[in-house]
Amino acid sequence: MSLVQPSHPQTLASAVADSLVVAADPQAPESSIFYWERGRPYTQAVVDAVRDVDDAEVRRLAEALLADTRNPQAYAALHRALTALAAAPPSDTVAALFAHGWRAESNCRLGSHLGALYGTRPVRCWASFEELRALPPGPPPGDPARAQILVVVPFRDRTPDRTRLRNLLACLASLRDQSAPRDEYRVLVVEADTEPRSQQVIEPYADDYLWVHKDGLFNKSWAVNVGVVNAPCDPEVVCILDADVLADRDFVARNARRFNRPGTMGHLSYRDMWCLDAESTAHAIEQRLAQGSAQVDPDRLRAFVLRRPPGCCVWVRTSAFLRIDGMDERFEGWGGEDNDFSYRMDTNSAFDSYDDPLLHMYHPSSALLRADGELINAHIPALTWRAETPIGDPKRFVDGDAPASYSGEVRLATQVMTGITE
Repeated sequence: MSLVQPSHPQTLASAVADSLVVAADPQAPESSIFYWERGRPYTQAVVDAVRDVDDAEVRRLAEALLADTRNPQAYAALHRALTALAAAPPSDTVAALFAHGWRAESNCRLGSHLGALYGTRPVRCWASFEELRALPPGPPPGDPARAQILVVVPFRDRTPDRTRLRNLLACLASLRDQSAPRDEYRVLVVEADTEPRSQQVIEPYADDYLWVHKDGLFNKSWAVNVGVVNAPCDPEVVCILDADVLADRDFVARNARRFNRPGTMGHLSYRDMWCLDAESTAHAIEQRLAQGSAQVDPDRLRAFVLRRPPGCCVWVRTSAFLRIDGMDERFEGWGGEDNDFSYRMDTNSAFDSYDDPLLHMYHPSSALLRADGELINAHIPALTWRAETPIGDPKRFVDGDAPASYSGEVRLATQVMTGITE
Protein backbone atom coordinates (compact mmCIF):
# COMPACT_ATOMS: atom_id res chain seq x y z
CA MET A 1 0.00 0.00 0.00
CA SER A 2 1.36 3.40 -1.01
CA LEU A 3 1.32 6.34 1.38
CA VAL A 4 0.94 8.84 -1.46
CA GLN A 5 -1.41 7.03 -3.85
CA PRO A 6 -4.93 6.10 -2.75
CA SER A 7 -6.23 2.56 -2.93
CA HIS A 8 -9.93 3.25 -2.38
CA PRO A 9 -11.75 1.93 -5.47
CA GLN A 10 -14.18 4.85 -5.76
CA THR A 11 -11.37 7.41 -5.56
CA LEU A 12 -9.46 5.67 -8.34
CA ALA A 13 -12.62 5.31 -10.43
CA SER A 14 -13.36 9.03 -10.09
CA ALA A 15 -9.80 9.92 -11.10
CA VAL A 16 -10.15 7.99 -14.35
CA ALA A 17 -13.71 9.03 -15.21
CA ASP A 18 -13.16 12.71 -14.42
CA SER A 19 -9.96 12.77 -16.46
CA LEU A 20 -11.82 11.38 -19.46
CA VAL A 21 -14.41 14.15 -19.19
CA VAL A 22 -11.75 16.86 -18.93
CA ALA A 23 -9.89 15.39 -21.91
CA ALA A 24 -12.91 15.11 -24.20
CA ASP A 25 -15.38 17.85 -23.31
CA PRO A 26 -15.15 20.92 -25.57
CA GLN A 27 -16.11 23.20 -22.70
CA ALA A 28 -13.16 22.14 -20.54
CA PRO A 29 -10.62 24.45 -22.24
CA GLU A 30 -13.14 27.28 -22.14
CA SER A 31 -13.32 27.00 -18.35
CA SER A 32 -9.58 27.57 -18.11
CA ILE A 33 -7.47 27.22 -21.21
CA PHE A 34 -4.29 27.48 -19.12
CA TYR A 35 -5.19 24.71 -16.69
CA TRP A 36 -6.54 22.52 -19.49
CA GLU A 37 -3.48 22.91 -21.70
CA ARG A 38 -1.04 22.15 -18.90
CA GLY A 39 -2.97 19.08 -17.85
CA ARG A 40 -3.58 17.76 -21.36
CA PRO A 41 -0.60 15.32 -21.49
CA TYR A 42 -1.88 13.67 -18.31
CA THR A 43 -5.55 13.46 -19.29
CA GLN A 44 -4.71 12.22 -22.79
CA ALA A 45 -2.63 9.45 -21.23
CA VAL A 46 -5.77 8.31 -19.38
CA VAL A 47 -7.71 8.24 -22.66
CA ASP A 48 -4.98 6.11 -24.24
CA ALA A 49 -4.79 3.81 -21.22
CA VAL A 50 -8.53 3.15 -21.05
CA ARG A 51 -8.53 2.20 -24.72
CA ASP A 52 -5.78 -0.33 -24.01
CA VAL A 53 -7.31 -1.87 -20.89
CA ASP A 54 -8.06 -5.59 -21.13
CA ASP A 55 -11.71 -5.26 -20.14
CA ALA A 56 -14.09 -4.95 -23.08
CA GLU A 57 -16.98 -3.60 -20.99
CA VAL A 58 -14.87 -0.83 -19.49
CA ARG A 59 -13.61 0.09 -22.96
CA ARG A 60 -17.19 0.24 -24.24
CA LEU A 61 -18.43 2.36 -21.34
CA ALA A 62 -15.43 4.67 -21.61
CA GLU A 63 -16.13 5.31 -25.29
CA ALA A 64 -19.75 6.06 -24.44
CA LEU A 65 -18.66 8.69 -21.90
CA LEU A 66 -16.06 10.17 -24.25
CA ALA A 67 -18.81 10.56 -26.85
CA ASP A 68 -21.27 12.18 -24.41
CA THR A 69 -19.50 13.80 -21.47
CA ARG A 70 -22.70 15.55 -20.34
CA ASN A 71 -24.56 12.29 -19.66
CA PRO A 72 -24.78 11.41 -15.93
CA GLN A 73 -25.93 7.88 -16.73
CA ALA A 74 -22.90 7.25 -18.94
CA TYR A 75 -20.63 8.61 -16.22
CA ALA A 76 -22.28 6.54 -13.49
CA ALA A 77 -22.13 3.33 -15.53
CA LEU A 78 -18.42 3.72 -16.19
CA HIS A 79 -17.77 4.74 -12.59
CA ARG A 80 -19.46 1.57 -11.30
CA ALA A 81 -17.46 -0.62 -13.66
CA LEU A 82 -14.20 1.10 -12.73
CA THR A 83 -14.97 0.79 -9.02
CA ALA A 84 -15.49 -2.95 -9.39
CA LEU A 85 -12.31 -3.22 -11.44
CA ALA A 86 -10.29 -1.31 -8.84
CA ALA A 87 -11.53 -3.60 -6.05
CA ALA A 88 -10.24 -6.74 -7.79
CA PRO A 89 -6.65 -7.89 -8.29
CA PRO A 90 -5.46 -5.77 -11.23
CA SER A 91 -3.99 -6.88 -14.51
CA ASP A 92 -1.06 -4.90 -15.89
CA THR A 93 -3.30 -2.78 -18.12
CA VAL A 94 -5.74 -2.09 -15.28
CA ALA A 95 -2.91 -1.10 -12.95
CA ALA A 96 -1.55 1.20 -15.65
CA LEU A 97 -4.99 2.77 -16.15
CA PHE A 98 -5.43 3.67 -12.50
CA ALA A 99 -1.84 4.87 -12.25
CA HIS A 100 -2.43 7.23 -15.17
CA GLY A 101 -5.75 8.30 -13.67
CA TRP A 102 -4.22 9.25 -10.34
CA ARG A 103 -1.26 10.91 -12.06
CA ALA A 104 -3.71 13.08 -14.01
CA GLU A 105 -5.70 13.85 -10.88
CA SER A 106 -2.48 14.87 -9.12
CA ASN A 107 -1.09 17.08 -11.89
CA CYS A 108 -4.10 18.67 -13.57
CA ARG A 109 -5.63 21.79 -12.03
CA LEU A 110 -8.89 21.25 -13.89
CA GLY A 111 -11.35 18.73 -12.47
CA SER A 112 -14.92 17.79 -13.30
CA HIS A 113 -18.24 17.55 -11.50
CA LEU A 114 -21.27 15.90 -13.09
CA GLY A 115 -24.23 15.73 -10.74
CA ALA A 116 -26.37 12.61 -10.82
CA LEU A 117 -29.51 14.70 -11.46
CA TYR A 118 -27.99 17.04 -14.03
CA GLY A 119 -30.34 17.66 -16.93
CA THR A 120 -33.36 15.94 -15.39
CA ARG A 121 -35.26 19.21 -14.95
CA PRO A 122 -34.12 21.59 -17.68
CA VAL A 123 -34.65 25.27 -16.95
CA ARG A 124 -35.74 27.23 -20.01
CA CYS A 125 -35.24 30.72 -18.65
CA TRP A 126 -32.69 33.09 -17.11
CA ALA A 127 -30.64 33.27 -20.30
CA SER A 128 -30.80 37.08 -20.45
CA PHE A 129 -30.49 40.01 -18.09
CA GLU A 130 -33.99 41.09 -19.10
CA GLU A 131 -35.40 37.97 -17.46
CA LEU A 132 -33.44 38.70 -14.29
CA ARG A 133 -35.03 42.14 -14.10
CA ALA A 134 -38.33 40.43 -13.32
CA LEU A 135 -36.93 39.40 -9.93
CA PRO A 136 -37.58 41.77 -7.02
CA PRO A 137 -34.44 43.73 -6.08
CA GLY A 138 -34.62 42.69 -2.43
CA PRO A 139 -34.37 44.76 0.75
CA PRO A 140 -32.69 48.16 0.37
CA PRO A 141 -29.44 49.00 2.16
CA GLY A 142 -29.27 50.73 5.50
CA ASP A 143 -27.32 53.76 6.64
CA PRO A 144 -23.86 53.77 4.98
CA ALA A 145 -22.31 54.91 8.26
CA ARG A 146 -23.28 51.59 9.87
CA ALA A 147 -21.79 49.34 7.18
CA GLN A 148 -18.65 47.53 8.34
CA ILE A 149 -18.35 45.45 5.16
CA LEU A 150 -17.96 46.69 1.60
CA VAL A 151 -18.44 44.29 -1.31
CA VAL A 152 -16.80 45.74 -4.44
CA VAL A 153 -17.82 44.28 -7.79
CA PRO A 154 -15.75 45.55 -10.76
CA PHE A 155 -17.67 45.32 -14.01
CA ARG A 156 -17.77 45.79 -17.75
CA ASP A 157 -19.86 44.06 -20.39
CA ARG A 158 -19.63 44.85 -24.08
CA THR A 159 -20.66 41.39 -25.26
CA PRO A 160 -23.50 41.19 -27.79
CA ASP A 161 -25.71 38.98 -25.61
CA ARG A 162 -24.83 40.80 -22.35
CA THR A 163 -24.13 37.52 -20.56
CA ARG A 164 -21.95 39.24 -18.00
CA LEU A 165 -24.76 41.66 -17.16
CA ARG A 166 -27.09 38.70 -16.62
CA ASN A 167 -24.52 37.23 -14.25
CA LEU A 168 -24.06 40.52 -12.43
CA LEU A 169 -27.78 40.88 -11.75
CA ALA A 170 -27.90 37.32 -10.40
CA CYS A 171 -24.86 38.04 -8.24
CA LEU A 172 -26.42 41.23 -6.87
CA ALA A 173 -29.76 39.53 -6.22
CA SER A 174 -27.99 36.79 -4.25
CA LEU A 175 -26.22 39.47 -2.20
CA ARG A 176 -29.56 41.07 -1.35
CA ASP A 177 -30.76 37.70 0.00
CA GLN A 178 -28.35 37.23 2.90
CA SER A 179 -28.62 36.09 6.51
CA ALA A 180 -26.32 38.95 7.61
CA PRO A 181 -28.03 42.08 8.95
CA ARG A 182 -28.76 44.32 5.98
CA ASP A 183 -27.17 47.42 7.49
CA GLU A 184 -23.87 45.61 8.16
CA TYR A 185 -22.77 45.49 4.52
CA ARG A 186 -23.00 47.45 1.29
CA VAL A 187 -22.50 46.35 -2.30
CA LEU A 188 -20.80 48.73 -4.72
CA VAL A 189 -20.59 48.09 -8.47
CA VAL A 190 -17.85 49.94 -10.35
CA GLU A 191 -18.54 50.02 -14.08
CA ALA A 192 -15.36 50.92 -15.98
CA ASP A 193 -16.30 51.79 -19.55
CA THR A 194 -16.53 54.69 -21.97
CA GLU A 195 -20.11 55.30 -20.86
CA PRO A 196 -22.41 54.19 -18.03
CA ARG A 197 -23.63 51.46 -20.34
CA SER A 198 -25.54 49.41 -17.78
CA GLN A 199 -26.35 51.97 -15.10
CA GLN A 200 -30.13 51.87 -15.39
CA VAL A 201 -30.15 48.08 -15.19
CA ILE A 202 -27.70 47.84 -12.30
CA GLU A 203 -28.83 50.60 -9.95
CA PRO A 204 -32.01 48.94 -8.60
CA TYR A 205 -29.97 45.90 -7.50
CA ALA A 206 -26.76 47.55 -6.25
CA ASP A 207 -26.53 49.54 -3.04
CA ASP A 208 -24.17 51.94 -4.76
CA TYR A 209 -23.14 52.39 -8.38
CA LEU A 210 -20.10 54.21 -9.69
CA TRP A 211 -19.20 54.75 -13.32
CA VAL A 212 -15.60 55.60 -14.21
CA HIS A 213 -14.33 56.34 -17.69
CA LYS A 214 -12.07 53.67 -19.17
CA ASP A 215 -11.50 52.91 -22.84
CA GLY A 216 -9.40 50.08 -24.20
CA LEU A 217 -8.78 46.99 -22.11
CA PHE A 218 -10.68 46.45 -18.89
CA ASN A 219 -8.64 47.25 -15.78
CA LYS A 220 -10.02 45.23 -12.89
CA SER A 221 -7.33 46.33 -10.45
CA TRP A 222 -8.00 50.02 -10.94
CA ALA A 223 -11.77 49.52 -10.78
CA VAL A 224 -11.43 47.71 -7.45
CA ASN A 225 -9.16 50.42 -6.06
CA VAL A 226 -11.62 53.08 -7.20
CA GLY A 227 -14.40 51.30 -5.35
CA VAL A 228 -12.47 50.91 -2.11
CA VAL A 229 -11.24 54.49 -1.81
CA ASN A 230 -14.41 56.16 -3.11
CA ALA A 231 -17.03 54.13 -1.25
CA PRO A 232 -19.76 55.98 0.68
CA CYS A 233 -18.86 54.05 3.84
CA ASP A 234 -15.77 53.50 5.96
CA PRO A 235 -15.59 49.70 6.09
CA GLU A 236 -13.45 47.54 8.32
CA VAL A 237 -13.52 44.73 5.75
CA VAL A 238 -13.62 44.65 1.95
CA CYS A 239 -14.78 41.76 -0.23
CA ILE A 240 -13.51 41.87 -3.82
CA LEU A 241 -16.06 39.84 -5.74
CA ASP A 242 -16.31 38.87 -9.40
CA ALA A 243 -19.64 39.65 -11.03
CA ASP A 244 -20.04 35.99 -12.05
CA VAL A 245 -20.30 34.60 -8.51
CA LEU A 246 -23.66 33.34 -7.26
CA ALA A 247 -23.50 33.66 -3.47
CA ASP A 248 -25.28 31.39 -1.01
CA ARG A 249 -27.41 32.95 1.73
CA ASP A 250 -24.76 32.75 4.47
CA PHE A 251 -21.97 34.07 2.25
CA VAL A 252 -21.58 37.47 3.93
CA ALA A 253 -22.15 36.35 7.53
CA ARG A 254 -19.86 33.32 7.29
CA ASN A 255 -16.94 35.25 5.84
CA ALA A 256 -17.42 38.25 8.12
CA ARG A 257 -17.27 36.07 11.24
CA ARG A 258 -13.85 34.82 10.21
CA PHE A 259 -12.41 38.24 11.00
CA ASN A 260 -13.23 37.64 14.67
CA ARG A 261 -10.22 35.32 14.89
CA PRO A 262 -7.10 37.05 16.25
CA GLY A 263 -4.55 37.95 13.61
CA THR A 264 -6.91 37.55 10.65
CA MET A 265 -6.11 40.05 7.90
CA GLY A 266 -7.68 38.42 4.87
CA HIS A 267 -8.64 35.21 3.16
CA LEU A 268 -9.77 33.42 0.05
CA SER A 269 -13.17 31.95 0.84
CA TYR A 270 -12.67 28.89 -1.37
CA ARG A 271 -10.15 26.35 -2.58
CA ASP A 272 -11.88 25.24 -5.77
CA MET A 273 -14.09 27.24 -8.13
CA TRP A 274 -16.95 25.51 -9.93
CA CYS A 275 -17.32 26.88 -13.46
CA LEU A 276 -20.91 26.05 -14.33
CA ASP A 277 -22.10 25.39 -17.85
CA ALA A 278 -25.00 27.36 -19.31
CA GLU A 279 -27.67 24.86 -18.28
CA SER A 280 -26.34 24.59 -14.73
CA THR A 281 -26.17 28.37 -14.48
CA ALA A 282 -29.84 28.63 -15.38
CA HIS A 283 -30.72 25.96 -12.82
CA ALA A 284 -28.61 27.64 -10.12
CA ILE A 285 -30.33 30.99 -10.73
CA GLU A 286 -33.72 29.29 -10.69
CA GLN A 287 -33.11 27.45 -7.42
CA ARG A 288 -31.22 30.17 -5.56
CA LEU A 289 -33.19 33.24 -6.65
CA ALA A 290 -36.55 32.30 -8.15
CA GLN A 291 -37.23 29.52 -5.63
CA GLY A 292 -35.44 31.28 -2.78
CA SER A 293 -33.22 28.39 -1.69
CA ALA A 294 -30.36 29.16 0.67
CA GLN A 295 -27.95 27.27 -1.57
CA VAL A 296 -27.89 25.28 -4.79
CA ASP A 297 -28.10 21.49 -4.97
CA PRO A 298 -24.79 20.24 -6.47
CA ASP A 299 -26.45 17.04 -7.71
CA ARG A 300 -28.18 19.11 -10.38
CA LEU A 301 -25.05 20.88 -11.57
CA ARG A 302 -22.36 20.25 -14.14
CA ALA A 303 -19.10 22.13 -13.70
CA PHE A 304 -15.43 22.14 -14.43
CA VAL A 305 -13.55 22.59 -11.19
CA LEU A 306 -10.63 25.01 -11.11
CA ARG A 307 -8.26 23.96 -8.36
CA ARG A 308 -6.81 26.72 -6.18
CA PRO A 309 -7.34 29.67 -8.53
CA PRO A 310 -6.63 33.13 -7.10
CA GLY A 311 -9.07 36.02 -7.04
CA CYS A 312 -12.79 35.78 -7.82
CA CYS A 313 -13.65 36.20 -4.12
CA VAL A 314 -11.14 37.78 -1.75
CA TRP A 315 -11.86 39.15 1.72
CA VAL A 316 -9.39 41.62 3.27
CA ARG A 317 -9.20 44.13 6.06
CA THR A 318 -9.23 47.61 4.59
CA SER A 319 -6.04 48.41 6.50
CA ALA A 320 -4.26 45.42 4.91
CA PHE A 321 -5.55 46.41 1.46
CA LEU A 322 -4.29 49.98 1.78
CA ARG A 323 -0.99 48.89 3.32
CA ILE A 324 -0.02 47.20 0.04
CA ASP A 325 -1.46 49.97 -2.17
CA GLY A 326 -4.42 47.86 -3.20
CA MET A 327 -4.38 46.00 -6.48
CA ASP A 328 -1.68 46.65 -9.09
CA GLU A 329 -3.18 49.16 -11.53
CA ARG A 330 -0.60 48.32 -14.21
CA PHE A 331 -2.48 45.09 -15.01
CA GLU A 332 -4.95 45.43 -17.87
CA GLY A 333 -7.08 42.85 -19.60
CA TRP A 334 -7.62 39.55 -17.84
CA GLY A 335 -4.60 37.72 -16.51
CA GLY A 336 -2.24 37.92 -13.56
CA GLU A 337 -3.76 40.67 -11.43
CA ASP A 338 -5.42 38.26 -9.00
CA ASN A 339 -2.24 36.21 -8.61
CA ASP A 340 -0.20 39.31 -7.88
CA PHE A 341 -2.67 40.61 -5.30
CA SER A 342 -2.81 37.25 -3.52
CA TYR A 343 0.99 37.01 -3.51
CA ARG A 344 1.33 40.47 -1.98
CA MET A 345 -1.40 39.83 0.58
CA ASP A 346 0.25 36.56 1.56
CA THR A 347 3.66 38.23 1.84
CA ASN A 348 2.49 41.20 3.88
CA SER A 349 -0.43 39.81 5.90
CA ALA A 350 -1.77 36.76 7.67
CA PHE A 351 -3.72 35.43 4.69
CA ASP A 352 -5.93 32.35 5.03
CA SER A 353 -7.94 30.15 2.69
CA TYR A 354 -11.12 28.19 3.28
CA ASP A 355 -13.08 25.54 1.43
CA ASP A 356 -16.48 27.13 0.87
CA PRO A 357 -18.47 26.38 -2.28
CA LEU A 358 -17.94 28.95 -5.04
CA LEU A 359 -20.27 28.88 -8.04
CA HIS A 360 -19.07 30.76 -11.10
CA MET A 361 -21.84 31.38 -13.61
CA TYR A 362 -21.22 30.68 -17.25
CA HIS A 363 -19.93 33.18 -19.77
CA PRO A 364 -17.71 32.77 -22.84
CA SER A 365 -14.02 32.87 -21.99
CA SER A 366 -12.50 36.35 -21.82
CA ALA A 367 -8.89 35.43 -20.98
CA LEU A 368 -6.43 37.29 -23.20
CA LEU A 369 -3.00 36.41 -24.55
CA ARG A 370 -0.54 38.32 -26.64
CA ALA A 371 -0.03 37.15 -30.19
CA ASP A 372 3.18 35.40 -29.09
CA GLY A 373 1.20 33.26 -26.65
CA GLU A 374 2.39 35.03 -23.51
CA LEU A 375 0.03 36.34 -20.87
CA ILE A 376 -0.97 39.89 -21.65
CA ASN A 377 0.64 41.11 -18.42
CA ALA A 378 3.70 38.85 -18.53
CA HIS A 379 5.99 41.89 -18.68
CA ILE A 380 4.92 43.07 -15.20
CA PRO A 381 7.14 41.58 -12.47
CA ALA A 382 5.12 40.12 -9.62
CA LEU A 383 5.32 41.69 -6.16
CA THR A 384 6.65 45.02 -7.48
CA TRP A 385 3.62 47.33 -7.16
CA ARG A 386 4.41 50.59 -5.43
CA ALA A 387 1.86 53.28 -6.19
CA GLU A 388 3.51 56.58 -7.16
CA THR A 389 0.22 58.48 -6.97
CA PRO A 390 -2.90 57.87 -4.85
CA ILE A 391 -4.62 54.64 -5.87
CA GLY A 392 -8.16 54.50 -7.21
CA ASP A 393 -8.18 57.89 -8.93
CA PRO A 394 -11.54 57.94 -10.78
CA LYS A 395 -10.16 60.36 -13.38
CA ARG A 396 -7.00 58.44 -14.16
CA PHE A 397 -8.10 57.51 -17.68
CA VAL A 398 -10.40 60.43 -18.48
CA ASP A 399 -7.93 62.44 -20.56
CA GLY A 400 -6.14 59.49 -22.08
CA ASP A 401 -2.86 60.55 -20.49
CA ALA A 402 -2.28 57.34 -18.54
CA PRO A 403 -0.01 55.11 -20.65
CA ALA A 404 -1.28 51.67 -21.59
CA SER A 405 0.55 48.87 -19.85
CA TYR A 406 0.57 46.87 -23.08
CA SER A 407 -0.33 48.26 -26.50
CA GLY A 408 0.37 45.30 -28.77
CA GLU A 409 -1.99 42.82 -30.37
CA VAL A 410 -4.14 40.71 -28.06
CA ARG A 411 -6.37 37.74 -28.80
CA LEU A 412 -8.63 35.49 -26.81
CA ALA A 413 -6.58 32.80 -25.12
CA THR A 414 -8.80 30.06 -26.54
CA GLN A 415 -7.96 31.29 -30.05
CA VAL A 416 -4.21 31.46 -29.51
CA MET A 417 -3.84 28.10 -27.77
CA THR A 418 -6.22 26.11 -29.96
CA GLY A 419 -5.34 27.76 -33.26
CA ILE A 420 -8.85 29.14 -33.82
CA THR A 421 -8.83 32.37 -35.80
CA GLU A 422 -12.52 33.16 -36.11
